[in-house]
This record gives sequence, structure tokens and C-alpha cells, in this order.
Amino acid sequence: MRRFLACRFICFILALAAFGGWGCSEAQNSPDSLAQNAPAVRHLSVEEVYQILQNQPGAIVIDVRTQEEFTGPLGHISGAQLKPVQEMHTWASQIDSLKNQPVILICRTVNRSGKAAEYLRSRGFTNLAAVKGGMVEWNNKGYPVEK
Repeated sequence: MRRFLACRFICFILALAAFGGWGCSEAQNSPDSLAQNAPAVRHLSVEEVYQILQNQPGAIVIDVRTQEEFTGPLGHISGAQLKPVQEMHTWASQIDSLKNQPVILICRTVNRSGKAAEYLRSRGFTNLAAVKGGMVEWNNKGYPVEK
């Protein structure tokens, strides 16, 4: 039993060493890396997301806030799909065709989009990003919104 546990511990440490750099380097969080074989869930700044949307107008943005927030004072990013996190168990299967495409998730700050990203990752999505600071930071930077 001890030998088994020691082996599992060593495998765990090796896995951490192999994958521990995900999301930590500049290159992995650059706008160009969203379309490459990158880590499953990354956290991008609003500046990075704005650049992605400028260079890739068809990028998939999913807003996981409520309808009231989506049309409320903070507005939403043009072209964003409203998919409230409270209903993610329903809508996740509806977007299975996006599993290998770059998907950007946004909420008010980053809590709900991070949770949604982790859930989608568990369903096999391979190219996810949550927006650090969410719509609050997006508005603070003065980027365009729709209401």
C-alpha cells in the first residue's frame, strides 16, 4: 500500500511539473495563442480580449451573467451570446460543437465565468478563456458595449 501511494504521489508531482507552467508565461496568454493548442482554461485581461475581438471578429464570446445584467448598466460585448451560468447544465450540451474552438467566457468580474469555464473543461472543451475583471474592467477601460 505504501509503495502504491508513493508511486501515485510521484506521478502527481511529475504531472504538476509537466503542466505547471500553463497560463504563466506571456506567450500563452497572448491574443495569438487563443487559436493555438493552449491550456484548457486561461485567464485573459480585457486588453487581450479586445485585441482578439479586433483581429478575429467571429470569436465566440459567451456572457454567463443574467439577462438583467446583460442588458443592464454594464451592457455586454457586441456579438456575445447570453448563456447564464445558473442554466449551464442546460445550455452546455447545446454548444458541444464548439468543443475545439476558442471560447471566451465573461461575467461581471471573473467568478462565474471561471466556474463556467471549469465546467465546460470537464465536458471536453479544449480552448477556453475567462476574462479577468469581466464587464466591470471592460467598462473601466472604456471598451464598447451594447445594452
